[in-house]
Amino acid sequence: MSKRKEHIKMTIFIMVAGIASMVLGVFGIVTSRIEKKEYAASTDIRKVSAVIVDFSTHDSKDDNGDVDYTTYKFRISYEIDGKTYKGKCEERVWSRDIAKGYTYDKLRKGDTIKVEVYKTTKGNYKLSPEGNPVDFLLYCAAIPFGFFLVVIMICDIVKDKRKKKNENEVVSKE
Repeated sequence: MSKRKEHIKMTIFIMVAGIASMVLGVFGIVTSRIEKKEYAASTDIRKVSAVIVDFSTHDSKDDNGDVDYTTYKFRISYEIDGKTYKGKCEERVWSRDIAKGYTYDKLRKGDTIKVEVYKTTKGNYKLSPEGNPVDFLLYCAAIPFGFFLVVIMICDIVKDKRKKKNENEVVSKE
């Protein structure tokens, strides 16, 4: 494959990635705002017992290599009014909270945990939005990042067209 075709494919790939980044950013912002508004307007918010279907942990360490906090990610299943729902939730446990860390370290598949759910306008129950500001920040950052990629690739295309035009002018003058 020629270098030119390879360059065109890479340019298209990066432009598509940029556009996808912008779309995902907007989608994330819109859906998180809708969930928060729906949660705030819900008439039925409650704590229920949920069964742990699967889980994973991740330790985050400080500069000294000591565990700063552990993030527990759960896939859960819960039942309300005879209907089974599934979801994902996570809990961050700081190393200084020894009692909570001990409790979470003992959890296994099949154990139950308490989760907060709310009734949606469609009558279903969903896990309460976690309201993680980092996720919202990432959604917001995805938009200008994607825009940056698209603009860079457009500039690259324009530069290539100018270069090709100049090469053609030089060849035709000779």
